[in-house]
Amino acid sequence: MILDGKAQDLETTPTDDPPSYEAAAGSSSTPVPPLDAKRPLPIATSPLGGSSVASSSKSPAASTSWFGFSSSTTRQVRATVLGLVRDLVKLDPSDHSVVAISILKSCADACATNGLSISTILQEKSVSGHTPLYWAIVKRPPESPEPQENMDLLTTLLSLSTPLKPETLSDVRLACLLTSDQALFQRLRNSPEFAPLSPTDEMLLDATMPPDDITVENIDGMEGAFVVDFAILRFQKRMLVSKAVVLEFIARSRMWRLSFNISTPENRRPGLPSPGTWYVSLSLLENSPPTWIDSRLLVPAPPESAMEPPSGSGFANGFFGSGKSRPRPTLSIRLKASDQLQVSRRGPSHRSRIVVNMDSGDGGDGGLGSLQYAGCPYIGPDETLRGRLEARLSKPEAECIIC
Repeated sequence: MILDGKAQDLETTPTDDPPSYEAAAGSSSTPVPPLDAKRPLPIATSPLGGSSVASSSKSPAASTSWFGFSSSTTRQVRATVLGLVRDLVKLDPSDHSVVAISILKSCADACATNGLSISTILQEKSVSGHTPLYWAIVKRPPESPEPQENMDLLTTLLSLSTPLKPETLSDVRLACLLTSDQALFQRLRNSPEFAPLSPTDEMLLDATMPPDDITVENIDGMEGAFVVDFAILRFQKRMLVSKAVVLEFIARSRMWRLSFNISTPENRRPGLPSPGTWYVSLSLLENSPPTWIDSRLLVPAPPESAMEPPSGSGFANGFFGSGKSRPRPTLSIRLKASDQLQVSRRGPSHRSRIVVNMDSGDGGDGGLGSLQYAGCPYIGPDETLRGRLEARLSKPEAECIIC
């Protein structure tokens, strides 16, 4: 450790440097409980056991266990914390254990004791031009069906870094995009600290309700093809009150935004429909390369209303027969790019997003317009809308056939 000469004169020089990671690792044997890979990452709460960072900092033994001194200058503490965190994210993910959590906890204790913000330090781009969070994501192995202990380092870093700055959020999103880690991206988006709900959605959605569900599947044998299945909670209420429902996901090395919207006078822009119109928008998000896309948005009827009721008498009876029911058709709407889709840097344009009125249908099914009406049979009894986006990264053809 290099100390400032004046600081050495004014402060008591510590007799021992902080233990190395190897030395720390040898002193720990407590196992780490596995995490549930399907639950949102607990960003807003500390995963460091039952006690918080603030309470643990009250113990002198805890705050000095890794640093070996109690009268360090803030410069010394900051440099030590940065060095330890840098060493942790350099480790192979398989080496992450309770030791890493203990080191980060001690870093937080030391910062609190010396009037430093551990959140600010962890959000500095101190490791090769990026935050430690970025490298913790980039170095993660592919998602496994089994719970992974190596998630502990990322979870702890996120917990200690809150509240996250916009620059940090961008760094984390970039890391998810570079690794095409859709599963992690959705877990992060399900955490309020990473993707907070709008004030109206926060009022409409019960705190105990699960988040909107999004799953992405790349289609084998079809270059650039993918499928997105989604479930949107309380769809109609959120549309009528919030005027928008936004889904974000990663597919084919790009970050996408699929949104359902109601045009308002306040958000009226060139290319948008007249106020009061329900429409769908598909666009690329930051750091995504340009691409052609041809896609179709599908909304099947829920199982409990998959069949239309028997036809009545008179005119309808002559066409369909008396007392017969028929399958309810799947609603669909086509989303295709007239030019290569690209990230907008000068505001929305026809090249930055696809906008289609929900009343615009193909195949005679009437589009998605019926979703705006009360009692719509395509919305489940639990007020959930379930749909699918089938897409292919290619120039649109006369017929859109994805799967």
